[in-house]
Amino acid sequence: MTPSLSAEKFIEEVYPRVGAKTKAVLGRAAVSLALAEGVPADYKPPAGNGKDISWDALVGPLEEVFRASIRFRAGKTLDETAFQREFRRMFEFGCMRMADLWEASGRDQAKFVADLLRGAQNTELQMPVNLVSTAGGKGKMLTVVDREVKLKLLTDAEPWSMNGPNTKNGLLIISGQPGSGKSQLALDLLAQLARQGVSFLFFDLKGELEEATADDKQKAENRKKFFDLTGAQYLRLIDAPLPVNPLYAGKSGPETANIASRIASLVRAFGPQMGPNQADEICTAYQSLRRPDFPSLLQQLEANGAEGVAVSVLRQLVSRNIFATADKARPFEEWISRSNIIDLKPLDNDSRVLVVAFVLNFFIERLNKNLSVRKGIQPLQMVLFVDEAHNILPKDGKAQLLEKLAREGRSWGFPLWLASQDADKFLSSGVDFAELASAGVHFSPQTLKPKEQKDILGVMVAKDLEKGDAVLRLGGKTTTGATRQFWKNQGE
Repeated sequence: MTPSLSAEKFIEEVYPRVGAKTKAVLGRAAVSLALAEGVPADYKPPAGNGKDISWDALVGPLEEVFRASIRFRAGKTLDETAFQREFRRMFEFGCMRMADLWEASGRDQAKFVADLLRGAQNTELQMPVNLVSTAGGKGKMLTVVDREVKLKLLTDAEPWSMNGPNTKNGLLIISGQPGSGKSQLALDLLAQLARQGVSFLFFDLKGELEEATADDKQKAENRKKFFDLTGAQYLRLIDAPLPVNPLYAGKSGPETANIASRIASLVRAFGPQMGPNQADEICTAYQSLRRPDFPSLLQQLEANGAEGVAVSVLRQLVSRNIFATADKARPFEEWISRSNIIDLKPLDNDSRVLVVAFVLNFFIERLNKNLSVRKGIQPLQMVLFVDEAHNILPKDGKAQLLEKLAREGRSWGFPLWLASQDADKFLSSGVDFAELASAGVHFSPQTLKPKEQKDILGVMVAKDLEKGDAVLRLGGKTTTGATRQFWKNQGE
């Protein structure tokens, strides 16, 4: 079937924003909406100037439902030519109506889906939307923020536009020695995001938000304020597993083989002293699994007689119950429908890095749908913030994971933020993250050599800074001043 340009443009723009798994899902919803409302007899669809849509992909398993429903609406038997003509009328009218609903909802995806579902009044013609919806109260949708998001980095400087016209990739880097004010800036920025409706996934590698001791009332108070303000979920590994499974199978043998190869390469990149033969063992075991998860992968490796580092690395993840099994895991989209903080402090460093790598890899592999820029604004879904990122930045291809997110994540709605104690780590990984970043805040310039200061900061800083002060590199300009701190600003 050949759609009109207007229908093609609407579906292309909206389907990733409302959680539809494919464009075909929104196309089926359009036909269902038209069936529920009825199409005026004198409605003539616009010319089909768009790209052809595969019939099988569009109707999927609902072909007979659509045929019966369209015959019911027509009140007569239709030959194939008449059915195809009426189906396209339904499709085009439904797309037009959904476009009207989209604009009327203010492009708010939750309101749009609610209005869409209310449009199916006939119980025999319920819409097969299959969106990540609130049906039955079990599913939740990712929130897409279409507004410009501006964040205050220094108290007396102009705010940073993360996603406005002519902005870069949304990559933020923060560096600073312990006690410099880096962590309080990070918390304030997350609070600012929450106030503007943007969710975040914060990988807390050093327990910044762990429960305070009984004698640290100030930390306890600040912690409570942070969670009250952001509404974030807090999960401390290994007290409870992550409720998701980052392993998955393909739709065919060759696709699963490619996935297996990438997963094996990921384990090798972050597993200590693992060679190519052990990566091949992981790849072979992975391909034999119908529903891969870490316990079944480890079991298959052991059944194949594998030994050494690969088995040891996976055994640690399984024994510590880090990820949910395939039959108990929640959908990723549901899990990240609100802000999350993963406290990885209880884990050893190698396990922390692997957990972060697997989760970020899932964003790259499965959630990489481009969100169309509208009026110069790049829509946002969730900020991915990695603390102590120097553990992932250097060596042997590890930077590639973060580099891909840094360059492309914002176009998918998932911009990347990185924090590290040492600013020079942003230069030591084969990728100049300092140059790539949209904004950089550096609390400890005295730890940098003169050339590193010029490369990272853009200027030489002769004196030590006061606690809470930092050097801001933004838009090619360098400013020094007091940074935002959650304990006093609280994201306001």
